[in-house]
Amino acid sequence: MFWQQRYWKIMELCDWRFEGDDDKVLAPVIQFLSQKDDSFIFKFEDTIFELLHNLDTETVREGYKKNSEYISDDDFLYWRCTVLINGKQYYEKVRKGSFDCSYDLEFESLLYIAEKAWAQKHNTDRENYLHIPKYFE
Repeated sequence: MFWQQRYWKIMELCDWRFEGDDDKVLAPVIQFLSQKDDSFIFKFEDTIFELLHNLDTETVREGYKKNSEYISDDDFLYWRCTVLINGKQYYEKVRKGSFDCSYDLEFESLLYIAEKAWAQKHNTDRENYLHIPKYFE
């Protein structure tokens, strides 16, 4: 629970002036994380995937299927990223089965925050990132 609270606080750093450009929205988060040690970055990523995993329920999946024309596992994952990027209240609402939200949005970039921060910290390519989150999708 501690790391989930920390996740929500860190994500407040997103710069929504650049809505539509995910990389610019996430830049302050990536910059913040790149100043932390590797274990912090890895735990942050673990938390993202845990929160995504918590949205992978029959209730949420069925709600998504009822409101989406095309359904693939990737689409469902990227939509859950959108739920996560919209904050704790929105996340909790969807997790509890409230589906008054848009189903055609995605925020895939959320999945790469940790590896981008780690690569920036170590001045290397993202391909060198070796951490695999506990709840890897």
